[in-house]
Amino acid sequence: MKKKMFFKHITYVFILATAVALSAADCVFIDRYDIMQTDEEGRQLNSVKAGSPMTFSVVGHLEPRTTDNNGVTSKLVFAMLAPKDWDVAHQAKVTYKTGYHDDPEEELPMSVIPESQLPKNGEGRTWAQCLTSDYGVGPNVLDDMEWIVFQTDKTWVVRNNEDKPFYIFVRTRAGQRNLKCKLGFFINHTDDGFSGGTDHRKVVFANDCFEVTGGKGMTIDFCNRHFNRLSPLTALQNDYVTISYQADVDPSVSSNPLAATDEIYLQGKAVTVSGKTYDAPAIGAQTLMRRQSNLGRSFSLTIWPAGFFNVPTDEIIDHIDYYFSNADGSAIVNQSTDDKVQLGASDGDDTPFNLKLECE
Repeated sequence: MKKKMFFKHITYVFILATAVALSAADCVFIDRYDIMQTDEEGRQLNSVKAGSPMTFSVVGHLEPRTTDNNGVTSKLVFAMLAPKDWDVAHQAKVTYKTGYHDDPEEELPMSVIPESQLPKNGEGRTWAQCLTSDYGVGPNVLDDMEWIVFQTDKTWVVRNNEDKPFYIFVRTRAGQRNLKCKLGFFINHTDDGFSGGTDHRKVVFANDCFEVTGGKGMTIDFCNRHFNRLSPLTALQNDYVTISYQADVDPSVSSNPLAATDEIYLQGKAVTVSGKTYDAPAIGAQTLMRRQSNLGRSFSLTIWPAGFFNVPTDEIIDHIDYYFSNADGSAIVNQSTDDKVQLGASDGDDTPFNLKLECE
């Protein structure tokens, strides 16, 4: 397979200003980022197997334009948006190279910013809280992601017209869950500390989904909205689970048989590890899903799986197969319906949505 370089060219500009140099203007450029990984056959892919090592990189350069003869003193701040399952804060080693160092090829350390070190203009919030408040989880449709924020261990003095490059490397491991998401990258610096000006800080989200395969459970898709949504994304037998139907994913009746229906019911069955099945209650008050808001077309129902499916206490639920139905059962939305919208085709018409329960 021909090796492909998936670099995204984006230019960021922000002001590196000090109190004595109000007219200072330093430009930071993120020239490209790389989320591709090399597999065993040497191919470049935007995916890895669960638990595998991964390396992500960001390349840019600095163009300082300051009137302060002493230069601007600051630490570069870098943040990455990643699935919580990866535990990047504890798993990742983040380093950088820069032309400002005597040896521009030496990799220098970056460390996680402690929560006690608040951004200068964050109004009392931590760095992660500022990022979550302003950017959320970017284009991802599920919120089980987090911003992890790093800073250079070394403080740099950057002087006028010293235009130098920097290279940031994130070396970490994929988690154990099958998922696909859109990664995010953020650049700022400690002297600015998340000020109100967008020129001082920038964020970019990958256009392409990054996928982890060969791990636990069904693929959790952060990239695309589906007819079904679960909260939490993974659950134990004794957890309460909220199952939602999102009608506005496709409002056309031809693709979504329940598009014009306000009475939505949860149906399906629980399958135990011994192979026994227990059906959901009949269509009625117990299975009626509540509309979450008059402004949207999402319906949800929170259940305790063992109680909802009336599973005996001596049985262990392996998984739940479920679908959404209208009042008389003549129209349903299931995994096959979702596949036709998301993929353009499905293997059949009767595949239900699936929730695999975790072991204790």
